[in-house]
Amino acid sequence: MEFIASGEGGDHAGVDAERTVWRAVTRAFGPGDRGVAYWRYPIVSPDRASFDREADFVLLHEEFGLVVVECKGYRLDHVAAIEGDRWRLQGTRQSTATPYTQARDHGFRLLNHLDGEPALSDERGNPTVPANFLVALPNVERDAWDERFGSLPSAPPVLTADELTPGGLRDRLAGTAGGPLDAATYGAARAVLSGGQPISGDARPEVADGPSPEDASTKAELYEHVAGGLKRLDAKQEAIGLQIPDGPQQIRGIAGSGKSVLLAQKAAQMHARHPDWRVVVTFQTRSLYPTVIETIRRYHEHYTGEDPDWDRLQVLHGWGGRTRRGLYYEVAQATGVEPRTYGDARSAFDRADGDLLAQCCDEVLDAGPVPERYDAILVDEAQDFEPPFFRLAYAALEPPKRLVWAYDEAQSLQTLSAPRPTDLFGTDPDGTPRVDLQGSYEGGVQKSQVMRTAYRTPRPVLMLAHVFGMGLLRDGGAVQALTTQSGWEDIGYEVEGDFRQYGSPVTLRRPAEHSPHPLAGVDAARPFVVTETFADRGAELDAVADAVRRDVTRHGLAPERIAVVVLGPVHDSRDWGESLADRLRRRTVEPNLVWDGDPDVFDREGAVTISRVNRAKGNQAAQVYIVGLDTVADGSRSADLVQRRNEAFVALTRTKAWCTLTGVDRDDAPTDRLFSEFDEAVAGTTGRPPVVTFPAPEPANLQRTMVDATLDAF
Repeated sequence: MEFIASGEGGDHAGVDAERTVWRAVTRAFGPGDRGVAYWRYPIVSPDRASFDREADFVLLHEEFGLVVVECKGYRLDHVAAIEGDRWRLQGTRQSTATPYTQARDHGFRLLNHLDGEPALSDERGNPTVPANFLVALPNVERDAWDERFGSLPSAPPVLTADELTPGGLRDRLAGTAGGPLDAATYGAARAVLSGGQPISGDARPEVADGPSPEDASTKAELYEHVAGGLKRLDAKQEAIGLQIPDGPQQIRGIAGSGKSVLLAQKAAQMHARHPDWRVVVTFQTRSLYPTVIETIRRYHEHYTGEDPDWDRLQVLHGWGGRTRRGLYYEVAQATGVEPRTYGDARSAFDRADGDLLAQCCDEVLDAGPVPERYDAILVDEAQDFEPPFFRLAYAALEPPKRLVWAYDEAQSLQTLSAPRPTDLFGTDPDGTPRVDLQGSYEGGVQKSQVMRTAYRTPRPVLMLAHVFGMGLLRDGGAVQALTTQSGWEDIGYEVEGDFRQYGSPVTLRRPAEHSPHPLAGVDAARPFVVTETFADRGAELDAVADAVRRDVTRHGLAPERIAVVVLGPVHDSRDWGESLADRLRRRTVEPNLVWDGDPDVFDREGAVTISRVNRAKGNQAAQVYIVGLDTVADGSRSADLVQRRNEAFVALTRTKAWCTLTGVDRDDAPTDRLFSEFDEAVAGTTGRPPVVTFPAPEPANLQRTMVDATLDAF
């Protein structure tokens, strides 16, 4: 049995009664039960005047079906009369209540979601999940209740204090249950409740009922099994997405673990539960605007049936400008500081003194005090922001300072060091950290979460990204590396070897359960990684253009599901991107050069995306082509080696299915060593099972050391 609480406490009437019921539920069910129980599931009534706008308890159990419980802390003398659905009350802040109607309404809302999943209705369209509704009265005894109200035809089914024992609760549910669920029905219903439904339904109707993955003959048919179908969030994702922390919270995780979706879900249910709160979701990559807004909208509609109030729930770029406001821009104005655009900042500050946005934020903090105007701020792409941005966001929050930030390991192109809370927020004069991420808040909400399971990128590609991005097989030794077994285990790997014995063999394996990609066991989808080298750049670009055209015409992939990421220095990579765009046009394929378009948009319907790494961050595609792999070679350009490896990592992890890497073999020693290293990495990570062995690196020889305490970089 799984137990998921929202984490919200409070001192409103009835909260002690809810705790009593929750304790009873957690004691009544154990590991042998197949089911899930929620305390305050965010299916919210749009009635802003309602005292109880969300379901107090929702249980889905293989034996008992769906049970929705409305909890009231009334004593028996509080209930003067029951007249139909309405209870007349005395001695409470309310004069009337409709608890059974509330439970029933929340239950019907949930059933509507379940009915939307084809697997949860029979051939006649009737729902296959039985539902029952109860009113819990933990301060009332059964005999006393029955004596007063048991004979009334309008008396609702109630759960009383003496039935809140493990045996009593199970007996009560068994007496009201509509029958057990078969395994398939339970699994589909569980997936809907987990919150996966709002991010499902991406499949195209014309192929959603097409061949199974094993029988698919095109990439388009295979990809539908990645993009479509009902998704289920895992237990950790589900808990993170539904819980509201009573203060700051950090979410760290491996690329593709769903952090951005969880932030959108968390923002939507915060807004659903607390429509009066001012909530902000912010990020660095402007092209994420459409994705973030749409994901939030889907979740909010799932919880309430309505669109969000975008004046109270704001989606803001971290910086902002004159044409589109951002978090820094709004806070600066509220503080009485004239906000700076990027151009203003370049003129005012020395880039060598640090990130321009960081200097702008410091300017506002120095001018302070910053008005506390937000109830919650959720920061995606936290790895791309410097400490002053976090301090500015923290200052702009009302207590208890609900700042939630998601750090995507290895996505920062500026630094590989994941800052600790003391680096972000500093310490008090006595040395006490201003933000402490140890332990949990009341209600069991962990202050810091680590996510190890990667869903987006196939296991061979993800392992290749780590091995090559760190340079673990590099002839000159690793460039950057996790140097402890626990550090690797924190991102989902199994490790053999002793990192303390420098140069001794260390072996990495990634269990399949930590990379449960939909096509993992489908031979027709292989290979997930393809590499090819060419004599010159023109031949490379011709080959990529031909491959893209085959993807569109022969494999049926929509052009917007293909992305080309061009590595290399800014001037070179743009030139190569322009040349590739010309080649695609000659092949009647429309290109989308992102640096020539709207900075808030990454992909465009009907066009193949061509991007540099900085604009690709945070975005994905079914098929990714990486051009210019040779530019990663030692000494190939002025940028530091760590950044070049990091860019390769980011590019590799943009794919949801397939990745093709190309480069020019310049027939010199650095390039030869690079391609030899890459071939060895591909051979190991695409094996069955994938396994890679490398010499334990000596920290002193690394350009960047990553320690497990902070999961630096990866």
